Amino acid sequence: MNSKQDKLQQEFINKGLEFFKTKKRGYFDIAMRFGKTKVVIEMMKKLDLDMVLIAYPDNKLKDVWKNEMEKWGYVKVDLGIGHKNPPFPEIHFTNFSSLHKYTNFEPCLFIIDEFHSASDNERDYCHQIMTNSEETKTLALSGTVSKETHEEWGIPCIGKYTTEQGIDDGILADYQITVHLVELDNKILTKNKAGKLLTEKKKYENYSFVISKMQQGGQNSMFLALSRNRLSLSSIGKMTYLKALLSKLREKRVIVFTGLTEVADTIGIPSYHNKSPNNSGYLNFFSGKSNHLALAQMGKMGVSYPNLDSVILMNFTYNAEESSQILNRALLLDYKGKVADLHILCLNEKPELKKIKESLSMLDQNKIKYL
Repeated sequence: MNSKQDKLQQEFINKGLEFFKTKKRGYFDIAMRFGKTKVVIEMMKKLDLDMVLIAYPDNKLKDVWKNEMEKWGYVKVDLGIGHKNPPFPEIHFTNFSSLHKYTNFEPCLFIIDEFHSASDNERDYCHQIMTNSEETKTLALSGTVSKETHEEWGIPCIGKYTTEQGIDDGILADYQITVHLVELDNKILTKNKAGKLLTEKKKYENYSFVISKMQQGGQNSMFLALSRNRLSLSSIGKMTYLKALLSKLREKRVIVFTGLTEVADTIGIPSYHNKSPNNSGYLNFFSGKSNHLALAQMGKMGVSYPNLDSVILMNFTYNAEESSQILNRALLLDYKGKVADLHILCLNEKPELKKIKESLSMLDQNKIKYL
């Protein structure tokens, strides 16, 4: 870690400790790779704590917390619910989906990691835990906090560190983003769930029409939106465009994030995901025997995918903050020249255009071009 990052982390440690001298609830909005987990652990060392509850949306984050606690000298044993390790506090871990089991807890410190990902019900459970005791301090963490999330949670920002600041400080790679506007196929007929032959263009329009009507009537359209998003991810139009783009980049080292395992396997390039029969696709790409690799999800990044030229993203969600997280994870990969060359395939349809613009609103618009 460079001395600049050390100093920045210490600034945020001091900000947090000073904040909790007079206030009980707040959040850090900190870009990836800054080291926000270390910042919180160093704060915990200086706070008088008997019990800590750490909540997160993905179980992988539990291992991150445990590993970081050991790395930075906070604990040196495996932690479990109810485990007491004097002089350290009792540490409890919970996935957001299990928050309801902790609504009677009164922790000294309640940490909510990636709090922007919480559903309405999960946010309600968090608020209940936050207010059970006047002594509970709450620290929420994220790297992509929208105006809506700020207003929904109703807690102040303790400190903010943006992606652009990370680039300027040499913590994150610089980037350039090309958004490719792709047309849905309007020729090939396939059956919908009712068995009727329709083009994917017509299917998408039907989904959008019903979703709009449901939203106007105050109904929950989440499941239909997910179905529409799945259609987007496996779109014939997107697949055709992708293959043409990969042909232009045949001599470049490129990773494609598809969002679906079945899509990763049908592009016509090596693929690797948790359902792969072996890791030959990954090994060939890693060793340089192949230039292209298709992955299903944007997982844990870093040195596992070295010396890249470009990344192509197909797996955008309909949540602007989650989409921004995907972009930020892509920036952490190891690029030749240390400049992230990101390509996003976006349907030329109003719902997807609206979300992609929201997702990219936190980034430097001068580094984004639309084709």
